[in-house]
Amino acid sequence: MKTDYCKYVNVFQGTGEIDLPEPRGVAARWKLIKGLCGSNTPAAALPFGRINAGCYSGGYSAGYGHLMYNTHGPIKKLYDKDKFKGISHLQNDGTGDIDTFYNYAVISPYAGDLSESAEARDFTDESAQPGYYACRDASTGALCEVTVTRRAALHRITFPKDTGCISIDFSNDGLYEDGGHLHSPAGSARLALIGDDECAVCARLHGIDIYFCVSVKGARGSMRLWRDHAEIDERELTLDAGHTFGVTFSCARIAEITLALSPKSEYVALRDARGNAFSFDKARRAAYDEWNQTLSRLACEFDDPRDYEIFYSNLYHSLLKPCDFSGESFLYEGEDFVSELATIWDQYKTQLPLVYMLYPEMPHRIVNTFLNICEATHKMPHTLMLYGEYAGVSTGQARMLAEFSIADAYLRGVDFDVERALRLMEADTFEYNHFDELAAQPENVRSKAFIIDITDACAACALVARSRGDTRLAERFEKVASLWSGVFDRETGLLQDGERFYEGSKWNYSFRLMHDMEGRAALAGGKEGLAHLADVFFGFTQAESGCDFEGFNNETDMEAPYVYHFADRHDRLSEVIDAGLTYMFTTGRGGVPGNNDSGGLCSLYVWNALGIFPVSGQDLMIIGSPRIKSACFSLSNGKTFTVRRYGSGIYVHDAYLNGRRLGSLCFGAREMMAGGTLELHMGDAPK
Repeated sequence: MKTDYCKYVNVFQGTGEIDLPEPRGVAARWKLIKGLCGSNTPAAALPFGRINAGCYSGGYSAGYGHLMYNTHGPIKKLYDKDKFKGISHLQNDGTGDIDTFYNYAVISPYAGDLSESAEARDFTDESAQPGYYACRDASTGALCEVTVTRRAALHRITFPKDTGCISIDFSNDGLYEDGGHLHSPAGSARLALIGDDECAVCARLHGIDIYFCVSVKGARGSMRLWRDHAEIDERELTLDAGHTFGVTFSCARIAEITLALSPKSEYVALRDARGNAFSFDKARRAAYDEWNQTLSRLACEFDDPRDYEIFYSNLYHSLLKPCDFSGESFLYEGEDFVSELATIWDQYKTQLPLVYMLYPEMPHRIVNTFLNICEATHKMPHTLMLYGEYAGVSTGQARMLAEFSIADAYLRGVDFDVERALRLMEADTFEYNHFDELAAQPENVRSKAFIIDITDACAACALVARSRGDTRLAERFEKVASLWSGVFDRETGLLQDGERFYEGSKWNYSFRLMHDMEGRAALAGGKEGLAHLADVFFGFTQAESGCDFEGFNNETDMEAPYVYHFADRHDRLSEVIDAGLTYMFTTGRGGVPGNNDSGGLCSLYVWNALGIFPVSGQDLMIIGSPRIKSACFSLSNGKTFTVRRYGSGIYVHDAYLNGRRLGSLCFGAREMMAGGTLELHMGDAPK
């Protein structure tokens, strides 16, 4: 009998204010700097699906819940409890302040005046599972259910009486009204009724045209268009920017609505809405089955039953992004296109390596999207959403992240044009972004952290170039990679003071897992010196001002515990990872310690629980402290890799890869992709 992995998933995990165990030991010294909520959504979704749909309240940041805008400090409340305005589409799972919040096409039952459909009200009977969401609107008693297919969202709204009214607001863009930051006014729009039970809409939302098509079963009479919450008698409507607009209709006791959307064309939206062959219940079952297949690629056993829920809920929220919009790029012509690479500075470390390792359909689409964007815009992306001002998007957070990720894909055997990738990585580094100037004057770069990004990314590019026999290009990248040490203070062993360390201090960025960790340890006074600095940072000894490990609440230093591997202090590594798994993650709505950040934080939990960690841009997997009893990976290349833990305790005493004892507790990503078995022998005390 096949295992039902979906039964372990709590899709509500990380959707509310954090509610974690009281931290003890070293974890009690960690400082959570970010907004104290996971920002996940329980919306119905498929793995890497283009559309999700769930309860909309206008709350920060997914559109779900009752919280106000927060990035740092105490949580503020928008409402005293979760509220309901309708079911919206394209909710951002696990992001913070990214300025593009979607929540398009809000479908809302209402009674009385049409304007009441936009009001927040109570709801009951909330339930969800992978691929399905439902709640009951308290004002009308209507049960609102939604599920999704690969091309559409399917709604079923059941009223307690024979008739009801439904509104669809196509102008909504964002969260609650806050003066313009969280909620954006719609641009121009065109709406047209097609027969009595279809509507086609083109709305300018966040700078691009989004095409919607809605098809309804169960309507009584014809749909009617509305503008600024007043019904009109026209069958077509053209609007300038600044209006609200949508359709309304009355229905029999049960209304079934199919909604499709496209950033490409009205034809695609119409095709997808009309081409849906699933009934609601069949689509719900198919979504559940697809999630089971997706989750089963990591078949794990645990000693503690609670760990099944924590692990598979985190795995679920690791696999909602990026979203496959192949064939519908608004930036270039070409088939492969994924969106919702919303925060690559989080995703590249943990989430994308997980996708490359396990899922055969998505990796080449992700890499080809990077390459297509670089050709179209003359820069590799740092973020990618359905956002019209993409060409002007820059980030103060990081540099050259796509290069790291392309190298990770290469090491895991992803099928893409490597020569094309090398050509574009060279152009992005030396032509488009003028890093020849960096090689001459690194002290002029505003952020010391940027130099670490750039030099490590160039080392990753050099690794790919050398493996392909391109000595000229490898040496060009290696020249830049060698500049890393110039931004460290040889007296302190830390990064030099700089103008900007995004969401942290020089301490947070001083424990990056760099390409030359032997040289990095030497700058800290050797392995003992590096271990001493890490002890101060993680709280094993008294910390100094500005020295705070962020406790897995933020992406800045979430790989930092593995620096102990390079200081020969695996005992400390194990203690930090075990404390993180114990005190920073739990079950339920408050079970994630900070913004999931597009799957970056939840996938960090997954890797740490598995007992191995991928070092981005390097052929290196570091052994940690496993929480699993065993795990079988169904790799994207068709092979399998198994991890087995023997004995109790958090400390790894010995590790064997395919029967070979690992003298250093690490191995290669390419070795992992070749398949085999990793055996970890544990103890209750350091070896």
